Amino acid sequence: MPKGFWSVWATALLYFAAFYTLLVPLPLYLGQIGLPDWEIGAILGAFGVAALIGRPLAGALADRWGCRPIVMFGAGALAVGAAGTALTIQPALLFGCRLLQAAGYTAFTTAATALIANLATSQRRGSALAFYGISINLAMALVPVAIDAVLKSLTLAGAFWLSGILALATGVYAWAALSRSVEPRPTQAIEWRNLWRIPPELRVPMTIAVFFGVGYGAFLQFLPLLAERRHLGSPGLAYGVYGVSIVLTRILTGRLIDRPRRDSIMLLAVFGLTLGLVWLAAARSTAEMLAAAALTAAAAGILHPALIARHVELAPGGQTGRATGIFYLGFDFGIGAGAWALAPALQWLDLGGLYGMAAVTVLASALLVSRMHQSSNFTEKSTTR
Repeated sequence: MPKGFWSVWATALLYFAAFYTLLVPLPLYLGQIGLPDWEIGAILGAFGVAALIGRPLAGALADRWGCRPIVMFGAGALAVGAAGTALTIQPALLFGCRLLQAAGYTAFTTAATALIANLATSQRRGSALAFYGISINLAMALVPVAIDAVLKSLTLAGAFWLSGILALATGVYAWAALSRSVEPRPTQAIEWRNLWRIPPELRVPMTIAVFFGVGYGAFLQFLPLLAERRHLGSPGLAYGVYGVSIVLTRILTGRLIDRPRRDSIMLLAVFGLTLGLVWLAAARSTAEMLAAAALTAAAAGILHPALIARHVELAPGGQTGRATGIFYLGFDFGIGAGAWALAPALQWLDLGGLYGMAAVTVLASALLVSRMHQSSNFTEKSTTR
């Protein structure tokens, strides 16, 4: 791995320990204080609002100022948004806290991922992104199950304070450690007029990222409600199985993402994610929930780094931060807007309908992956003539 890789890796591990500390307590807290399902969906879906504003800006600022200050801002915003949740039961204020959490997540993931993409060579970018993602997946494998196990003694409010403390620690570590990483000198001026314009080369892969985000967000945000309402056991255990499965997937398939036939592998991942969501829709036992989580993890472990690498490859002018921001703009918009769009299904069709609709959305992206693959083949043939 390139010099500086492990500093970024460790920073991400600490940050996502803070972020995933919220995963189980937040939806349970929103339900416990008596909010209706549609308000729970609206608050959880605040990610989409932050992504619309924050992703292109975070990418452009990372290209202009460097990634380290954007990473530190992301840690600070998460710290305030997490701790603030413990202090209110008002829906509007909770929405604001969720926006802060999302703004922190937006800034951190855009800048940290762009830094990894900059550090890696083009021949090893896919695998570097996959192995970087292991830090995030380890946090998912360990933290939610641990929080779920101690939640009664920790309390929901205590979990929010713990998340804030861990996020603050991330900012301190980033200030000290990332200064030693070999970040390429920022050279890109910010084109404010085109900040939210999506380059034509990235419109298809970004749309795939949107559909991917809908399915991933449905799994991630509504799993605690599925486990509680169907009496399927610990949601923390399911997140743990997801985390372990995605780590194994990245270790076993990371090198495959660097190969020329990346789009074919992505297509298989789309089908795997669709099947995982269908399985969740039908799950009536703990074993089925855990198996669906493992399959979802395997698909996401391939699709996520492959799509980021595709965005970076297709980005005009070597704008790595902008390309990464556009990927996450689509992905997080899918998570947030998907939560809002699926909220009526939760209200009227319960969780089976919600996961079924998410599966159909993900399956539709298979057509776009095929189109992107055909377009890539045409370009390769044209350049060899």
